[in-house]
Amino acid sequence: MNNPIFSDIQNHWAQDCIKQLSQRNLISGYPDGSFRPNAPVTRAEFAALLRKAFPNAAPIRNAITFVDVPSNHWANQAIQAVYRAGFLSGYPDRTFKPNQQIPRVQTFVAMVSGLKYSPTKTPSETIKKYFDDGLEIPSYAINAIASATERYLVVNYPNIRRFNPNQNATRGEVAALICRALKISGVPLQYIPGMEFIVIGAQFEEADAFSEGMARVKIGEKWGYIDKTGKLVIAPQFDEADAFSDGVALVRQYKAKRE
Repeated sequence: MNNPIFSDIQNHWAQDCIKQLSQRNLISGYPDGSFRPNAPVTRAEFAALLRKAFPNAAPIRNAITFVDVPSNHWANQAIQAVYRAGFLSGYPDRTFKPNQQIPRVQTFVAMVSGLKYSPTKTPSETIKKYFDDGLEIPSYAINAIASATERYLVVNYPNIRRFNPNQNATRGEVAALICRALKISGVPLQYIPGMEFIVIGAQFEEADAFSEGMARVKIGEKWGYIDKTGKLVIAPQFDEADAFSDGVALVRQYKAKRE
């Protein structure tokens, strides 16, 4: 059975992304049928979301006992999993502060740390190029935010040039970050710094965002791929097709049933 549409996301900028994550059982709402996309996210909640999004993340360090996360804490296992995988860390006093609301800058630092991304360009230049409030980004996070920007993980709504690093992350913003990290479509491209736009005449029934220079498109009932010039590089021939990731894409073709 399909997951119901949340009652409070119809006019939210990330609604398509939220729907897709819900359909994959990566996020959930509240008993009253709401998602509360503008509500803040705690460190424990963020840990739980990361664990769901990256269940197979390999551990890179041993577990640690945080003094403020008892073994019976609802998020203890998730916190341990994402700590061991390198997404989140604790504080020098061995606390994790699970109930602390997490600022935007920390969500991106965590994602980049866990995915082992590094910037390929001069970080300070990347920050200066894309953000009007780059001076507000803490020095420890410059490399991570530059790397996240290069990977098109950053989503700035409503002003694409304002990162708002110290503003508490909302559930909608975290959903968008997870969509971008998992290469799931649904985030409006006009809010992604560095995303290049080209105009391609309307010719497809459906089309997705570009990923690794390719975008899947639908003609008739079949899926194919175009490059950033709009040229078909793989003719529509697949019944289902996913976005490219690490140079490959999962495609499916079904045999017609005999009458």
